[in-house]
Amino acid sequence: MIIPSGLSDAVLFHVDAAMRIINRRVEILMQETFELGVREGLIMLAATSDPPLSQGCMADILGVNRNVMVLEIDRLEKRGLVKRERLPANRREQIITLTPKGKRTLAAIEKLRAQIRPRTWKSAQERANLISWGRSVIEAEDPQEPARKKR
Repeated sequence: MIIPSGLSDAVLFHVDAAMRIINRRVEILMQETFELGVREGLIMLAATSDPPLSQGCMADILGVNRNVMVLEIDRLEKRGLVKRERLPANRREQIITLTPKGKRTLAAIEKLRAQIRPRTWKSAQERANLISWGRSVIEAEDPQEPARKKR
């Protein structure tokens, strides 16, 4: 891709374009190898959280509509990769965890990710720097600050 001169110093353009390229590469590999998408892989990673995340919390963190999240988890559950568990303290809330099959699948996904990392990152340090930068942006987000309405 050629970067137009008007966008050569636009950070948002570079971050967005890089993410679209990486997501496209990963989506193709995930579909071909596991018949899973990037979002499903992220849900499975989120399901390894300790303490476990609720379905609603997972939707909010991943920026997925809650109704869509239900459908995604339904598909993963039907494939035996995740399971829902009701919380005794709040019967309406469900946490999402990996099944043994889900853990094996996630381990295989991690092997695939390790193989493609050299094509995406020049070094482990470059990847670590990007994660650190992303973490600082995410952690600085004020969850109480209302999102501006689109016009």
